[in-house]
Amino acid sequence: MLSTMVGSFPKVAETRYGKGLIGAINRWQRKESSDAELEQTCQTITRAVIQEQEEAGLDLLTDGQIRWEDLVTPLARKLDGFEIEGLTRYFDNNVYYRRPILQKAPVRKQPIFLSDYLFARSCTSKPVKAVLPGPYTVVKLTEDRYYKRELPFLRSIAEILNEEARTLAKAGAIFIQFDEPALGFGTPPLKQVVEAINIATEGVNVKTGLMTYFGTLNGQLQALQKAHVDQIGVDVVSDPKAIGSVRRTKWTKELSLGCLDARNTKLESVTELHALFDVVTKVIPVDRLSVHPSCGLEFLPYEQARQKLNRLTEAVRRYR
Repeated sequence: MLSTMVGSFPKVAETRYGKGLIGAINRWQRKESSDAELEQTCQTITRAVIQEQEEAGLDLLTDGQIRWEDLVTPLARKLDGFEIEGLTRYFDNNVYYRRPILQKAPVRKQPIFLSDYLFARSCTSKPVKAVLPGPYTVVKLTEDRYYKRELPFLRSIAEILNEEARTLAKAGAIFIQFDEPALGFGTPPLKQVVEAINIATEGVNVKTGLMTYFGTLNGQLQALQKAHVDQIGVDVVSDPKAIGSVRRTKWTKELSLGCLDARNTKLESVTELHALFDVVTKVIPVDRLSVHPSCGLEFLPYEQARQKLNRLTEAVRRYR
């Protein structure tokens, strides 16, 4: 059993690091500081966040997504074909993101997340996973004024993400995670979603994962077993009924279990977590199970986020 995060670390204003980051961004936006100065701040905070994960005892780290405004904007900003418009509500959360608008066929001209990943990896001797938005989530969070049809847009984004994933794998990434929270809302076209994930992971010769969180999966887990990924992440906090789906599914993948509420400051007990582990390990062997907070930690104050990670690793250590 391994412990990890979905991706993000708190960076809102009242957190330990957020005030410095937001101040640096504001100065940069007012043109009072350079790109290099903003990047230096981002690197300093990324290094500190990675150290936080190390001190908590996580097995598989992320870069904390310090540079990410949200899940899709970092990708859309660096692709030809997109414009970024005003704020729109993000899923069912009381937060907002800047909705991308697709005006023409998207084109990737250079690596997007490579330099950030390489920097994160240089900060630690522990393994660091790369995180990418999933193709379906990119499509659902974008206003499409070019294709005006979901399937060609989905395939195009999947091909771009495949280029990015291959670049990361070639550079030494040992695990690439595709985030698909949009699967928890509405009725996704599962056959087409799986085909898109398979395009995104084609020729990516490292471990890959499909992470779902927020919303409800409504019986999707069996269909998702056909995706060419090594691991599927399930949030059983947002949707407690998902644990029943986990138990009924014929698993051919590893499971990554979202088991601490990353949207609530209440701290779970080790006993609660062990009870959940007992249920899951009747279906998934311990050596094919990872555990993590239910979603990114950006919804929590800094101190509560730390406590959640410490509790997670304590529960894993004692369970082992």
